[in-house]
This record gives sequence, structure tokens and C-alpha cells, in this order.
Amino acid sequence: MRRVFNLSNLLALAVSLVVFAAVLIVWDTNLGVAVAGVVGGAAGAVAWFVSSRSRQGPSLAGTLEGMPCLGSIPPIGSAPAPTLVEDETTDRFTGILREIEGHTTGRVLLVSSPSPGMGASSVTLNLAIAASKAGRRVMLVDADPSAHGIGRFLSSGTSPGLSDVARGTATLTTATRMWTLDDGSSFPMLPAGDQPADPSDLAGILVADALDVVSEHADLIVIDVPPVMWSSATPELGAHADGTILVLTDGADPATVETAVDQLAAAGAPVVGYVRNRSNATAPLAPRPAKRAAVLGAVLAGLLLVGYTTYTGAQLINSWRQVETQALDTGAVGAIGSSRAPTSQDDPDDVGTLEEGDEAPDSTPSVTAPTEAYETLLVIGSDEIAGAADVIVYLVRPTNGSDPFMVSLPRDLYVENPCTGGNSRINSLIKGCPADDINGPTLLSSQVEKITGIEVDHFAWFDFNGFENVVDAVGGVEICLEYPVRDAKAELDLPAGCTEATGAQALSWVRSRKTQQLVNGVWRSVPGASDFQRNEHQQDVIIQLFSQLKAFDSPNQLTTKAASLADNFVLDDGFSISEAVNLAWGLRSIDIESIKRLELPVRLTRSTKGQSIVVLTAPFDEVLRDAYGSLLPSEDGGSTAAPSQ
Repeated sequence: MRRVFNLSNLLALAVSLVVFAAVLIVWDTNLGVAVAGVVGGAAGAVAWFVSSRSRQGPSLAGTLEGMPCLGSIPPIGSAPAPTLVEDETTDRFTGILREIEGHTTGRVLLVSSPSPGMGASSVTLNLAIAASKAGRRVMLVDADPSAHGIGRFLSSGTSPGLSDVARGTATLTTATRMWTLDDGSSFPMLPAGDQPADPSDLAGILVADALDVVSEHADLIVIDVPPVMWSSATPELGAHADGTILVLTDGADPATVETAVDQLAAAGAPVVGYVRNRSNATAPLAPRPAKRAAVLGAVLAGLLLVGYTTYTGAQLINSWRQVETQALDTGAVGAIGSSRAPTSQDDPDDVGTLEEGDEAPDSTPSVTAPTEAYETLLVIGSDEIAGAADVIVYLVRPTNGSDPFMVSLPRDLYVENPCTGGNSRINSLIKGCPADDINGPTLLSSQVEKITGIEVDHFAWFDFNGFENVVDAVGGVEICLEYPVRDAKAELDLPAGCTEATGAQALSWVRSRKTQQLVNGVWRSVPGASDFQRNEHQQDVIIQLFSQLKAFDSPNQLTTKAASLADNFVLDDGFSISEAVNLAWGLRSIDIESIKRLELPVRLTRSTKGQSIVVLTAPFDEVLRDAYGSLLPSEDGGSTAAPSQ
């Protein structure tokens, strides 16, 4: 831990974080995030290089002075047992064996390294192989249970092994297996065991007795152990060893080497000599700070990007958890609609039937679109006081890449109410069926599906306060007028020209039904002012909202917007966070101007109760065919045959 969290590393991390944040402040885009990661990593690498050079301690050559070099092993690529395939390497290990014999009479030797990744395990294995080929009686002991130890070369498994012998659950005889070489020679080896032994057990009498038995017959016992500072098992095994062979690379850190040498001496297994691994013995023994700085820079860049992604992802998940959800199950509506008897005619939402002689044409779609043909979102805006939906806009995107479309459903649209068994305006369906545990958005969605023949995937429901907050959160919407307008009931008052409307102003604009405009000093009703004109205003504002919502260039901007909008919507509980992110990201590729605005074919009439209502005059699939040529639009603008029912 001290090696990882030293002053130079901590300084590099701090510098990389500061530079990363500074770049993001200036350039908060997807490309900016990537650049910030690279620049932050590079800045951290430079800081580490400067710090480590200014604090440079003794040289590696100075640290190893007086310690014999037992030999060098050249780079051998990825071969796990180079003595089996490389004659030159075999000669190198044979020479190392002679050097070992010249510097110690000990039979039990540990093989370790100052830090991980220097190849101590492969050197241990190849020393044993070379000794066996040279006619020595050698035994190999694997004391490194990690995935990087000798166990990775075994096909017979690692258990039972040393840890089992140390615990007394296996004997030396049952745990030892023979390793046969290609020339027919073999040597015994003791694997590490599946479960790491308690370090104190490794220093115990059972391991000592086992090694004593082997040493009576073997010329050499080599024990592969983890780096001394990375495992408490190494010092314990040092109690049984006569010395240690230190394996290191030419760029080893001098301070780490010095600490390893000291700790091995303190453990009772002093370093006999060192082996230069992956070295041609021509380069000087010295760390390579530039190379280490480059590696550190790459690691820091990766950590910065992973950390940033994790942080923004956590923010997004936290925002998502703040969103209120309700169930969407239109199938439950169909189950009650077939058997529900009409309720009392005193029901305030029941508008009665059509006037006598005013027959509504069949407006049921002749074809229902396949579920996978479209991705849909029903946007609902409601007046909590009146208990009615003021905004019902259906957003539909064909999955084959054709232009998306939107259609507004007039609030006075005459529909069946499955909950009451009677007829009502569609806006009253937002009250739902409390007695049947069916919420308003589900009831409304069921009728939208019936009218359009297209399944509602998700809904987003907001009240007036939520609408105002959403508009304000995206920075407002632009409303451009030829004349000043007003509507006292809707609290509308906007000047001529273009206004960057607040949430309150935008709400008044989309709710206004009796809009007046000031022309030549006289207030007059706006020609054509009606619910249909309100639908146009609602679509204008929703399109602008989508334009604003898609205007994010980085995950940070996405999470910021998500946090500001989270508590202003009610979404269906099937709307997952991954779908929401995909939808938000998908909006960025949509040309807002390409969204088609379809209109329901309706006419104004009255019910037997004298209420003003509108009825459909043609099925919705005819509207789709007029717009796309088919119920299923094709990507090239042609027609795609729709399946018949």
C-alpha cells in the first residue's frame, strides 16, 4: 500500500483530477470528456516524472552493489517453459545453476521478486527443469496460490498441496506429484493447494519436517514465493530456507529492491544473488522513469474516464429514483370493459349518446400495427383542480428509421369509458377507474391504442406545475406572435414579436381557448381560436421542449437535465433507466423539423345531454396511409404492406 500511495503517485493523481476537471469546464462535450481523460492522464504522468526525479534515491546498481549477479534471461516472448523450446535459454539457466552452487551450499532456496510481474514463477519453474535436465535431484514447491503462480501451468490441479500439508490435512506423499519432461526425465513438485494456508502454519513443524525429508534425498529444493512485501507467507517460509534468489527486471525500483532485500534478510532467507529477467545484460541497471510515466499516464486516463462514467451514472440513477411511477396495463382495461354495465346518468363525466340522427362513422382502425413497428410515448398534461387532461399528445417513432410523427387528441373527443360503461370526453379518462385499481394514464392509453391501432409503450404525465418547471428547466421556449395576445381566464398576456417564454407564460399559451389579439388598437378574438388551435400550440411547445432536451453534448449535461426534471413527471413503471437514456440519446439524431404533425379527422357535434363534443370521421390508419403510404412506413418513403387481421 505504501508503494501505491506514495507522494509521487498521490501528486500525479491530484494533478490529473484538477486538469481533467478544468478541461471539462471549458469543453463539456463527449469529445471533451475523452480529451480531458487523455490530457489529465498526461498531466499526471508529467507530475509523477518530475516528482520522482526530484526525489530520486539510490540507483539500482548502487542498491545491488556487492550482490552477485547469477545470470540474465533474455526476453522470450510468451513461452511458459522456455527451456523446452530455446536452447540458448536452457544454457542460461544451466549457467545460473552453476553460479548458485558457487555462492551457496544451501539446498532449500526461495525464488522471489521485489514486486509482481517480474517473472519469478517462470524463473523458478525453468530452474527446476534445467536442474532436472542436468541430472540434479530437484524438487519444485509452489508457494504462490495466486493466478500468476506456477499453478497456471499445471493440468493436474493444485490440490492437495502445500497448504494442505501445512494444515495437516494431507501428507507429503499424497500431495506431491511428478512432472515429466519431454526427454523422459521427471522431478517431484508440490503444488500450492486450493486454499491459501495460514501464514503461521507455513512456519510450522509439519512443513519443516516435509522439507527435511525431501532434503535428505534432493540436491536442490526451489520454492516459488510471492514478492515478500505482497504476502505474509514469504517471511514464514524463510524460516525453512537457506537463502533467496531475487528475480528482477532492469527497470526495477531501487527503493523497492532495497526493502525486499532487507525483509528477506530479516526473515532468515538472505539474498544469495539476483537474476536479471527479460534482459540481455547490455542495458544498465536503472529504472526507466519515462516508460513508467507513460504507463502511469495511461492508467490515470483510464481511471479518470471510468471514474467519470461511474459518477455520472450514479447521478443518473439517483435522479431516476426520484421519478414517480405508475403501472401501465391496458390489458386490464379490456378485461373490465366487456362486462361493465352503464352507470347512473348522473355521472358528471357521462356526456350521453350522440343526438338522434347524428350517427358517427366507424372509426376503428382496420389494421392494428405490430408491436415492434413503432416506439411510442404518450404525453399527458392535466389540470389537477379540474381533474381533466388538457394535453394529450401521442409521439410515435417508426423503428425502421422513417420520420417520426405526433398527433394531438382533442380534449373533447367522444369515446367510450370502459370504467362507467357510458360515453365521455377523452380528457376525463385521466381520472382512471379507482374501483378497479386502474390509473388514469392506463385508461387513457387504452383508448389511444383503440383509436390509433398502435400500442402505447410508455407515458409521461405532468400537471401544470410540472409543465412550468420543465419549461423553466430547459431555459424557456420561444413564442413568436404578429400581434399582442391575451386571455384573462388562462392568464395569458404576451406582446407582439418573439418572446422567450417562461414556464408560466408557456402554460398560459397552450391552455388558452379564448385567445384575443390586439389589431389596430382593438382587441379581437383570434380567428379559428379553438381546441384545435390549442393542439397546434401544444405541439409547437412540445417540439421546442424536445429540441431543448436533445441539446446535450455530454453525459454530464444529460444527468444535469435529468436531475432538474426528475420530480416533475409521472412515468410508467416499465420505463427503465436504460430505455430513458436510449430515448434521450436517440433524440439527438432526430431532426426535429422532420417530425410529421398528423391530424385526427373529426367534426364538431353535440350529445343528447347538450354537450359540445367531437367525433372521429375516419379510422386513423387512413391518416397514416395519407402521410406515409401505409400503416407501416418504409425507410425510403415508399409503402410497406401492412398485415391484415
